[in-house]
Amino acid sequence: MSEGPPLPGFVPTPLIDPFEIYVGPIFDRRADKSPREYAIRTDARHMNRRGVMHGGMCMTLADMTLGQAVWDATDKAPSVTLNMQTHFLKPVVEGDVVRVVPQLIRRTRALVFMRGDFTVEGEIVFAVSSVWKLLGRD
Repeated sequence: MSEGPPLPGFVPTPLIDPFEIYVGPIFDRRADKSPREYAIRTDARHMNRRGVMHGGMCMTLADMTLGQAVWDATDKAPSVTLNMQTHFLKPVVEGDVVRVVPQLIRRTRALVFMRGDFTVEGEIVFAVSSVWKLLGRD
């Protein structure tokens, strides 16, 4: 399991979901009022039999980080993922640090639209767009 922050200035992101705890830790940092940047250092748990990050793990990381960004953007309103579209562009290998700054695209009364370009050393490795339903809202 990865230990310690993968990059200077990052701190552990508090995780409460048991599955997220299993695949974490993830880390974040925020400069002033800017959106948080998230990072994870991949390890053997995240790899498939070909030695690259499992597509399901990529999507889990996206759900974790974009979901946290929805939480931040809605003053901690509960939400669920309605839809997530993922484009896998380059392989991620063990030890890579994957980073993302989630982007809020649009927010309505009941829905939040997010996207994120996940990078390794500045190169996009996968890109995600998602739609989130704010619970308790029509």
